Amino acid sequence: MRAFVAVEVPPTLDAEIEPARSAPDHLTLRFLGDVDERTIEELIRVLAPSVASFAPFEFVLEGVGAFPSTDRPRVVWRGVSRGEAELRSLALGVRTAIRSAGGGDDPAPFVPHVTLFRVRSPRDRERAARLFAANASIPPPTVVPVRSVEFVESELTSAGARHRTRASFPLLGPTD
Repeated sequence: MRAFVAVEVPPTLDAEIEPARSAPDHLTLRFLGDVDERTIEELIRVLAPSVASFAPFEFVLEGVGAFPSTDRPRVVWRGVSRGEAELRSLALGVRTAIRSAGGGDDPAPFVPHVTLFRVRSPRDRERAARLFAANASIPPPTVVPVRSVEFVESELTSAGARHRTRASFPLLGPTD
């Protein structure tokens, strides 16, 4: 089963920039890839107390960018302008908990972003170019409250990804 750990993000863009999706928006804290059922259960067990130690916070989605670059986009995303330190700390806590459960590590650096779309066709490239054009109407900043972290199973279909939240972990803050 493909899985990831993420923060849910409310939809914020219009259909010109981001067409309707088959799955809710999210900011991935750690992509896990294919994981067997026994490992999923262990990951859920270790993630709950780790995530609970973090206090709720907010971050701001602002601007757009692309990986690897806006000249050669493969993934188009919205960036984080405020709350990046909190997201990095939370992602590190999630990664540490996953590593302790034998989930391995991800060598890629954590870059907080929300994927808008992947560039897979000439039409996608045109859409990306319009979005990056100087006169494009970039969506306004969006404040996103973070009150929980989700463990999500992902199924790829011809209509797009279908996500199912397997577990939700509330951020409760440090206890005295």
